[in-house]
Amino acid sequence: MQADQKKMPLVAAMLKYKKEQVYPFHTPGHKGGRGMEPLLAGELGAGALQMDVSLMAELDDIHCPEGCIAAAQTLAAQLYGSDRCFFAVNGTTQAIQAILMTAVKPGGKVLIPRNAHRSVAGGLLLGDLEPVYVLPQFDAVFGINTQVTAGQIEEALQKDPSIKAVFLTSPNYYGQAADIKTIAQIAHKYGAALLVDEAHGPHLGFSELLPPSSMECGADACAQSTHKILGAMTQCSMLHLQGRRLDLKRAADVMSLLTTTSPNYLLMASLDAARFQLATGGRQMAAQAVAAADRLRRLLQTFKGLIVPAVTVLPGLTAPR
Repeated sequence: MQADQKKMPLVAAMLKYKKEQVYPFHTPGHKGGRGMEPLLAGELGAGALQMDVSLMAELDDIHCPEGCIAAAQTLAAQLYGSDRCFFAVNGTTQAIQAILMTAVKPGGKVLIPRNAHRSVAGGLLLGDLEPVYVLPQFDAVFGINTQVTAGQIEEALQKDPSIKAVFLTSPNYYGQAADIKTIAQIAHKYGAALLVDEAHGPHLGFSELLPPSSMECGADACAQSTHKILGAMTQCSMLHLQGRRLDLKRAADVMSLLTTTSPNYLLMASLDAARFQLATGGRQMAAQAVAAADRLRRLLQTFKGLIVPAVTVLPGLTAPR
């Protein structure tokens, strides 16, 4: 049964707590802003400081969510079509490290592009994992690495069937998406899970003029930077999992291990609010963003000597006009 995407359960619970005008004998030490340095307190605002609260029964517990946090995460999972969503308040770094440690047991091998984010190196160390590297393609015109191909992935898995997971960065830092659907099929054929660093793609799936999301393409897990592209506060990300290849209980345990025991509720509330904003207006926002990018692309093409990368359109999609 689908939940109501027009609700913000975590935001609503925090507002209710604020309305009750509780005098806090709990952390944080600034006591709803009363003890904070006045200049910063004034800039942040009384309302925000009153909502800067701690773990308590009324506001649920991110380490074992059963109330408003669980409801907010369920709404996010349903919006993105995943089986389970975890809020990450330690950034996408936390989510990336969690999917690596969930998918592969200590000593196991992971296929990784050489241009992966530094958080991947941290995940390899934390999980005692062995990397098998693959070089992404190189664009000599722009001097940048692009994406790994499905052929490269299959070749690597044929060469070393002991690889337990394939890791992709899609979109990459230049906005280029991998052929996730084909790579997912290949990875699964060889018994490997597909993990995607989708930090720059939490908007995907909300416009036919954009590539489909990794969840739509059959990835087993993805990490999204909700703060990079959407309306969440800095440091806020989501982890999505689907299918039977990954153990959801293990994922929850790893996320708890990597999450602070003092999660910031303003950060978590901004994740709830960003999901609400995307659910109620995501398609309109995506259309506006695509149109703005197209206008900018056309303008840049008028400058002599400036080369603008071509827009690659996936089969079955319509090119931006």
